[in-house]
Amino acid sequence: MKVYEGEPVKKKIISLMVAASVSQLAQAGHESDQNMVIEINQGLPSLETTVSKSTSGVKASPVSDGGELLQSITGVSAVRMGGRALDPVIRGQKETQLNILLDGGYIHGGCPNRMDPPTAYTSVDSYDRVTVIKGNRTVIYGGGGSGGTVLFERDWPMIDDKGYNADISGSYRGNGEQWELGADIKAGNDNGYIRFIAHEGESENYEDGAGNEVESKYDSQSNAILAGIRLGENTTLQASFEKVDEEDVLFPGAQMDSPYADAENSRIKLEHQFTHGTLRQLKVEAYKSDVIHLMENSMMGVPSSSDTEGMRIVFDANAADIDWTFGADIQNNDRTAIGYMKMNGMAAFSQWPGVSIDQTGLFVEGEKALTRDDVLKAGVRYDRVEASASRAGETFGMATPASRYAAVYGTTDIDSNENNVGGFASWTHRLNDQYTIETTFSRSVRTADATERYIAKTSGTPWIGNPQLDPEKHHQLEAVLASDQGDLNWTLTGWYNRVDDYILRFKSGGTEQYKNVDATLYGLEAGLSYKLTGTLEFGSSLAWLEGENTTDDTNLSRISPLELNTSLNYQKQQWKAGVEWKLVAQQNDVCLSSDACGGQDVRKTPGYGLVNLHGEYEASNGFVVAMGVDNLFDKDYTLHESRDYLLDTDPVQVAEPGQNIWVKVSAHF
Repeated sequence: MKVYEGEPVKKKIISLMVAASVSQLAQAGHESDQNMVIEINQGLPSLETTVSKSTSGVKASPVSDGGELLQSITGVSAVRMGGRALDPVIRGQKETQLNILLDGGYIHGGCPNRMDPPTAYTSVDSYDRVTVIKGNRTVIYGGGGSGGTVLFERDWPMIDDKGYNADISGSYRGNGEQWELGADIKAGNDNGYIRFIAHEGESENYEDGAGNEVESKYDSQSNAILAGIRLGENTTLQASFEKVDEEDVLFPGAQMDSPYADAENSRIKLEHQFTHGTLRQLKVEAYKSDVIHLMENSMMGVPSSSDTEGMRIVFDANAADIDWTFGADIQNNDRTAIGYMKMNGMAAFSQWPGVSIDQTGLFVEGEKALTRDDVLKAGVRYDRVEASASRAGETFGMATPASRYAAVYGTTDIDSNENNVGGFASWTHRLNDQYTIETTFSRSVRTADATERYIAKTSGTPWIGNPQLDPEKHHQLEAVLASDQGDLNWTLTGWYNRVDDYILRFKSGGTEQYKNVDATLYGLEAGLSYKLTGTLEFGSSLAWLEGENTTDDTNLSRISPLELNTSLNYQKQQWKAGVEWKLVAQQNDVCLSSDACGGQDVRKTPGYGLVNLHGEYEASNGFVVAMGVDNLFDKDYTLHESRDYLLDTDPVQVAEPGQNIWVKVSAHF
């Protein structure tokens, strides 16, 4: 890429980010307007998400939901409990340490045991763009987000001159007889549109590399209707409603299954462009997400609900030669989960005793090009958090949740209020036309979630939340060096995160509990792409991570091991092919539940190596067919972060699928 004299470093940075993304997408790209682009904020980041659709994603093979897609990105792993609903982990952080937004809104799952993380309610092909922002680099998407922010986004659709277009897709994976069907139909013009999205997926149990059957069956359906209208030359209004139904989902890692998990999501968005003055744009977004969920085994059933409402008002402006973004947001989440004995229908415990968490935030961030070679960006955010459990005083079984908290922690204070302040500052400097360096310092404050504060499960292994947990305070320092040499591009990232009041889940006296400790997380990530010839490209990426509980001088649980990915991709006209070789080291730095630290790790996980193959042909009429094999040599392996379940009385991790031959087709009309 040529940089012209006088071109500000900001433009150079954005081009480098896009180039780095394209190099990682090469293994599965289909360059046409109807497909999704995955922006990977690996090195020099741009928080702008205006890149048009251009490729089908970072993962060549089919995926069941957003969590399975994200784990193919360097530095991102996942927790597996069953065949779908993989729970993302970014740089050793997970659950509410990540801000995950679906089409501008939050959704909080209905299962205290994380059977349905937010990514479980995503049919990936129905989104136009997915952006992954590692670490704390923005303050506009909510409080916390210390591990990163993931945005699943839909745009005002691009519609052909004939006034409509449609995309259909289908896939099949032989291991587990897993199939997916999807359709995206749009009609309209620049003045308005209507869009229908439908998706259905089903799977039987798959086999791991040792030939063992893993309980992973599921049935999933989602349907959405979206509409938009142009109210004026500079004003648009969009609205959507989506319903997702999950049925008969098996989870060996939870010792319970889910007969159903249903979500209804509503969104409304107003955008206005200002033509004069300091203000440039106004965005108003409101959302509502309602989830009902049931988990059960032979003895118990736990119906639950999680209702989330929120709103965000954002202004873009330019003043004093600074690009400003500022605004406010609110979010309320109400959750209830009661465990009933199947034999007599009596309430045995409350996992969420009428929990309500309200958050109100104010934020501002600005970006300024100081010189031709320097850009400074900074932001600050304030959040007011109020948490309560209205049913903590009710008796479930033999006691109230409030009495459980008092017995374990000695506290009688149920409600909690917090005033949290976070922010970041980032400086980017172009050393020359080849090298650019960026440094970022941030503070993010993550409040305890409903489970960490208020769960009061007493059957089996007791699991008791701590209402008076302090919020986590993450202080992160990150440095990135990037090189752009045309055919050869690479990034090297190092980061360090000191956490005050890290919320630690541990087991003591046979009870799962929570406490605040101090912790550190740090790591390195590297990525490289090299254009060997006009048709052949080599890529490689590495991620290394460490996590320590510095209060107790022990390891943190579920820390991803060293991982190296290498790929070789071929593309000529309509033909594409590639091979990926993944090497993952053994993880010996663990905190086992049987150890004095009472951690969440199942075992010291062995390392493994995988080879994946894929190929694709795109016809001139918009028809695309792709085929491949994942886990070519049928390796028996598990992700270190995955959950445990009992097999012959010994706890083991939920295993990954063995050899999996797949095919997928898509067409654009």
